[in-house]
Amino acid sequence: MLTNRPFAGKDLPIRYRIFNVGNAAAHDVTLEDEWSPEEFQPVSGLQTGTWSHIAPGANMSHIVVLRPYSYGYKSSAAAKVTYKHAASDSEVQTSFSNDLGLVPVLSSKDDDKLAAPHMTEWLIFISMALALAALPIILFRPPQSAKSKKA
Repeated sequence: MLTNRPFAGKDLPIRYRIFNVGNAAAHDVTLEDEWSPEEFQPVSGLQTGTWSHIAPGANMSHIVVLRPYSYGYKSSAAAKVTYKHAASDSEVQTSFSNDLGLVPVLSSKDDDKLAAPHMTEWLIFISMALALAALPIILFRPPQSAKSKKA
């Protein structure tokens, strides 16, 4: 996920990075992932991707943007990557991504709370800071002499 806090009704970008850590190219590489259509609306990108080959030591990125319908804990599964060692090879290798587990999706009210300017808190902070700065000035002003009191 490319965001720390997913919110209901807001875009949730998901980035897949496929690394070829081997010494030879990977051929006929496919990425398959499934997000529940009851919980997520696809906004852009595809939940699948294909590449003819990935060079040794190279990597590929794939991004899909989803929008959660509601808040709560949403389930996710590991994405599946298949590839062949050679283009003519009939044996398909399969690997899986790390699993995100339950994804906590916050409500739009939480989004408003977190993005609010917190004006009340700032006003309280500024008034307390001014009071702390003014207190020493008030308490430690020089005593007035008898002449200045008469004048």
